[in-house]
Amino acid sequence: MSTMKRRITTLLMMLACAVAVVAQQYGVQCQVNDSKGEGVPFATIYLYNSSDTTKVVSSGVSDAFGKVDHKLTNPGSYLMRVQFVGMTTQKRTFEISASSPVAQLGTIVLNTESTTLSEVTVTAQRQLVTTDIDRLAYDVQGDEDSKTGTVLDMLRKVPMVSVDGKDDILVKGSSSFKVYRNGHPDPALSGQNMKDVLKAIPASTIKKIEVITDPGAKYDAEGTGAILNIVTVGSSGSLMQGVTGTVSGAVDNTGSLSGNASIITQIGKVVASLNYGYANKNRHYDHNIMKSEHTYSSTGNSLYSNNETRGSFNFHYGDLNASWEPDTLNLVSLSFGGYYYNHHSDGINNARMTDRDGNILYKYTTTGRVPTSGSYDLHGRVDYQHLLHNPGEVLTLSYMLSTSHNNMKSINTFSEMLNCPFPYTGQTTDTKETFAEHTFQLDWTRPFAKYHTIETGLKYINRFNKSKGIFEFDGVPEMNNTTLFNHRTHVAAAYLSYRFSKGNWAARAGLRYEYSRLNAEFPDGMQANYHRNLNDWVPDLSAQYKFNDAHSLKINYSTSIRRPGISYLNPAVEEDPTSRKFGNPHLGSSLNHSISMTYMKIGSKLTFSLSPSISFSNNRITGVQYTDGDVLVSTYANTLKSRYFNLSGFVKWAIGPTTSFTLNGSVGNYNYESRDLNLKNNRWVAFYYAQLNQQLPWKLRFSAALSGRSGGIDGLYGHYTGTLYYNLNLQRSFLKDDRLTVRLSTANLFNSSKFNKITMYTTHGDYTGLDRAWQFMREFRLTVSYRFGSLKASVKQTNKTIQNNDLEGGSKPVGN
Repeated sequence: MSTMKRRITTLLMMLACAVAVVAQQYGVQCQVNDSKGEGVPFATIYLYNSSDTTKVVSSGVSDAFGKVDHKLTNPGSYLMRVQFVGMTTQKRTFEISASSPVAQLGTIVLNTESTTLSEVTVTAQRQLVTTDIDRLAYDVQGDEDSKTGTVLDMLRKVPMVSVDGKDDILVKGSSSFKVYRNGHPDPALSGQNMKDVLKAIPASTIKKIEVITDPGAKYDAEGTGAILNIVTVGSSGSLMQGVTGTVSGAVDNTGSLSGNASIITQIGKVVASLNYGYANKNRHYDHNIMKSEHTYSSTGNSLYSNNETRGSFNFHYGDLNASWEPDTLNLVSLSFGGYYYNHHSDGINNARMTDRDGNILYKYTTTGRVPTSGSYDLHGRVDYQHLLHNPGEVLTLSYMLSTSHNNMKSINTFSEMLNCPFPYTGQTTDTKETFAEHTFQLDWTRPFAKYHTIETGLKYINRFNKSKGIFEFDGVPEMNNTTLFNHRTHVAAAYLSYRFSKGNWAARAGLRYEYSRLNAEFPDGMQANYHRNLNDWVPDLSAQYKFNDAHSLKINYSTSIRRPGISYLNPAVEEDPTSRKFGNPHLGSSLNHSISMTYMKIGSKLTFSLSPSISFSNNRITGVQYTDGDVLVSTYANTLKSRYFNLSGFVKWAIGPTTSFTLNGSVGNYNYESRDLNLKNNRWVAFYYAQLNQQLPWKLRFSAALSGRSGGIDGLYGHYTGTLYYNLNLQRSFLKDDRLTVRLSTANLFNSSKFNKITMYTTHGDYTGLDRAWQFMREFRLTVSYRFGSLKASVKQTNKTIQNNDLEGGSKPVGN
């Protein structure tokens, strides 16, 4: 019995010692950063006993932000090795004991490795995607293509964003999005010239691209389902002395040129950045061919046309950003910028109208030219941010001015006319449209009770559009006419948003109210003046759960409104012998609902996301077309009932130290219906972008990309065929710190034709047929980029600023 008691006593003592050891928490903590001061996610750590550095006793990884908090079971002396693919390995020794159970190693910096292994250069494959409750971010600076690419090139790789061969951009499968710069709307990044601006901005000046997938009450009523926020290198950071910049230029096989330059510097407490971009496309590149055949159901007649145009354009873009921080509580930031676009074109079109039996009713040839088609945009903004005494409490005052002007003149001359139903032999159209907008905004943010944050604000917009159209008809002066139209919108808004964040949970709820007054004036007396008052309530709700630092799941419900822009409202009639089009000044805003879910896994080798979503609206603005005899009439109406399902996916795979693969894609179903027009249209659409990157000997970097879409839906009336686009790139950097980068690229090299063909089918309504379009797509391009100077400072931006994105059909005149 005594022996049994001794055994029990011994066992209890052993258990007590074990409990004591377990109760004592040992470990090591540190922060793993790269050379730019950013956390290295999922860096691997190995721990050894100092007495035997050949045997690993424990291992782990840093979290998504580079933080290491690793537990150990025993005290003692250890060696820790920290490593990440393509970066230098760092070692640290430390001791832990009962009196000092946790070793604090501070910040460990891993530099990019430039060692040659069998003549193959190995560099870091940084984690490029991060996620938050309302957005995900793509690290542009971590992408090697940013040295010579443009912002448009980078967008092809961003999750939930698709860019096809024609450079058309969709976000979550929808064109209902806006592009911002540094958290505020850049008027240059809207309208038809947005693609040219994005091509003019060098990716080397961009820090990251954020996809605000679920804008809250601060944004939603502003009328967008998503926001692309382009954060420049000069968007945040500590103030240090220096100057840095980038100069680059490119030329392609058609002789078209492009170039850009950027510089960032600091003078005292003022930090400033200046950017300029230029692009030129000549007549060899801007070459388009279209063949059409359509039938008018009311008459049974058919229209056939062959059209070929050539053109050229020049594009200039620039912006200046600056910040002044007089003390630690106050910050003033301002920006000024704009663009100028000028396009010239000419072409010839052969048209003939036949009856049901193919007999020619009439025919004519049009020789057309556009001697003037120009637009410019000027905009500016100033923000004042004041930090209040409570931690995290911020007050921001903002003002933004946006102006633009568009002018287009076209001259058409008709010849070889046979039995034409119109009396004139030529037509000249000269349109001028101007846009001006003033916006005032107040934002207040206040954290409280550790896990909670409230945001609230007020906003006022005064928006004015003015248009003038001059229409002249050769040989029939009595048909000449001039139209005048003015449209003013006043918007007053207030929002309240609540955010909760604790542990693995985060949630957000918000509500926005907007009052709008729309005034339309017709100085020419063409119609009676009118006004409308609109009241809109816009709620949103989001929740996110992080299973761990690498896995997260988010759900969201949101609503948004869209207001018509001047191109949809302008009632001026533009016509030619076979068509007539005009806007609808009585359009109202439309309301859209959206529900989405996003799952994301972030890993050192594999990162992927999957996001299903559904959106619906019962009064969307849509194009309406009908026939008047053998003339196609086009306008707009709030008559579209839309249902849209989308599934987006993204994969980033680090196959090996020198190889990586990216896949970005989506598939969606569009369901459009109008009971007023008795029309329905349904279409499945898929998009994909895949890129393979491979590092080669002699510091060469090769990439191959393939993108395409299965086709698309064209409103209520039809659809169009798919496109396929691929490119090959070879890149090398030279000089110290890789300051000089040269890139050779080619697109659609092995196609049998230098043109890409798209067929557009019109299958619904009383005007049916098809259009076949050929667009020049084959390209060889040489790009050279040089980076000079050094600067770790960045232009600081206020946390809040103005964002206007409520317009549909152009926030500015047509062509902007």
